[in-house]
Amino acid sequence: MNKLKTDAAIQEVAASLFQKYGFEKTSMEEIAREAHKSKRSIYNYFRNKEELFMKLVSSEIDSIRTDLETLTEDDSQLFLPRLRQYLLLRVQLIAAAENLRVALRDRMFKDRGVRFRELNQVKNQFKLWERQFFKRVWSSGFSDELSDKVEKQASAFADMLQVTLNGLSYTFFIEDKYEQYKSSYEMLIDLIINSIFMRFSEQKLPEFDPIKSLN
Repeated sequence: MNKLKTDAAIQEVAASLFQKYGFEKTSMEEIAREAHKSKRSIYNYFRNKEELFMKLVSSEIDSIRTDLETLTEDDSQLFLPRLRQYLLLRVQLIAAAENLRVALRDRMFKDRGVRFRELNQVKNQFKLWERQFFKRVWSSGFSDELSDKVEKQASAFADMLQVTLNGLSYTFFIEDKYEQYKSSYEMLIDLIINSIFMRFSEQKLPEFDPIKSLN
């Protein structure tokens, strides 16, 4: 087995164990045993358990961002339907990112800021990118989108939407209630989109098509 295949095999085994037992209860010895490798050989690929877990979670975050970027850059749609699809896809992708959900559930990560600095950087880069997209959505509904007033409104909209999503992430993925509240979340998205739609409609922009915006 070549190096790339061995690396992938180790990650696959580690991901399965992290998902089953959590980060704290999974050891490098267990990973080596399940991967049919010596513990020493595992350390040739990853310095420690933290680095291995960080690799898995970072890869999932990068994958989520790639999928969401494809959606946000689809100029064939106006911003409101794009935002609706984004908010739906976002939670679906996180729900499928099993190692990221392990990190969200593991409260020990709150005390590991230094050891997981690189992972925090990946998360922060995602938050900054996402915030810019939310600001673009808001600003798109105003003819004076570069004005200070619209900029402040866009920043407030982006901040509060991210706060809301972060709060929902706790309920969905730490308390493990995503399936329970999935339909309610979809209703919330429609309320948000309809509220923005009404706000944009007040602007009476010549290029703003109310019917197309909600389709």
